[in-house]
Amino acid sequence: MQRKLILSTWALVAAAIVAVVAIGLRVDSNSAQADTELHGPPEAEVTAEGDWKVVHLTSSRFQWQVRDDEDPIEVMGYNEQIPGPTFRFKPGDKLRVYYRNDLDEPSTVHWHGLIVPNSMDGVGLLTQPAVMPGETFVYEFEIPNTPGTFMYHAHMNDHEQVAMGMSGAFIVEPRDKPDRSYDADYVVVLNDIRGNFLVNGKEFPNIDPWFVRKGDEIRVRLINISPDAIHPMHFHGHFTREIARDGTDIGNGDEAKVENTVLVAPGQTVDVSVKMDAPGRGAWLFHCHVLSHVAGPEGTSLNLALANAGMVIPVVYEDSLNFDQLVAELTKSIESLKELRRQRIAAGVTTDAVTGTTGHAAEGTH
Repeated sequence: MQRKLILSTWALVAAAIVAVVAIGLRVDSNSAQADTELHGPPEAEVTAEGDWKVVHLTSSRFQWQVRDDEDPIEVMGYNEQIPGPTFRFKPGDKLRVYYRNDLDEPSTVHWHGLIVPNSMDGVGLLTQPAVMPGETFVYEFEIPNTPGTFMYHAHMNDHEQVAMGMSGAFIVEPRDKPDRSYDADYVVVLNDIRGNFLVNGKEFPNIDPWFVRKGDEIRVRLINISPDAIHPMHFHGHFTREIARDGTDIGNGDEAKVENTVLVAPGQTVDVSVKMDAPGRGAWLFHCHVLSHVAGPEGTSLNLALANAGMVIPVVYEDSLNFDQLVAELTKSIESLKELRRQRIAAGVTTDAVTGTTGHAAEGTH
């Protein structure tokens, strides 16, 4: 049975745990192992046309909320979500993508890392005509026999369109023997849009926490689609074991690279496995170690949510003895963010989404 937790803030942690217990997603040690839980951005809606699997993908400009205490920012994206819907297919699947361009400029879609026919590679004015505003282009190709973690993104005016959010994850699962040996499989799309450093389209503390138990082994698919930034992702209290790079399996044996900080360059994907065996359990962080990528609105604050933002993923052991205390402290932190937001609105203070600087709204504006 698969589980996907979609949480908007840490204030929902307690409710999420109650739900986990209530519906019995965890099995005891004497029961058969449940299927791998899948986590990440919402997946593409797939329909069928004969033996073709069909996805509709539309690019447009829209407003997107990266965290609760900031105003929405304008982005470019697919199907009005950041990142775009996750594609998940198997080798041999025949995929048909109806791509509609609702931007005010030309665009195309490139299937990054996937070997597809040249005419389907998605480079505007080289392998295909530009898809003009209001037009639809149909991509058709068979999923290659290269199971792994890939991505898709715009390939015209790249530094603006990709930097503004036009990208998504593309997962190719093995056809005959799906690798579902992990307790959980996380898709993690790293991006920065207008000065906001995002994990799956959100900044901490609005990033979904991961809930684990002692002894779990999880798979993490790191995808860096930032236009310029390298992200060294550091896991507190745990070592990671590299199992794949750029969609190529490198095994999970003793020879695999073991580290606690995983370097992911722009355009690169790195898959790691992590054994959840941290001492003392509790709550841990998985975050980018470029410190400017995790700076909050008040970086010197002793409040966790005010001091931190950006690429910070909280990892919580459900079986921690102090779980109630953890929930109380993190909920308190979130409430302080909301209060800061109310105070800024009352004072007419606005935050510039690009520079992060603050100023007072003009008289008579809201």
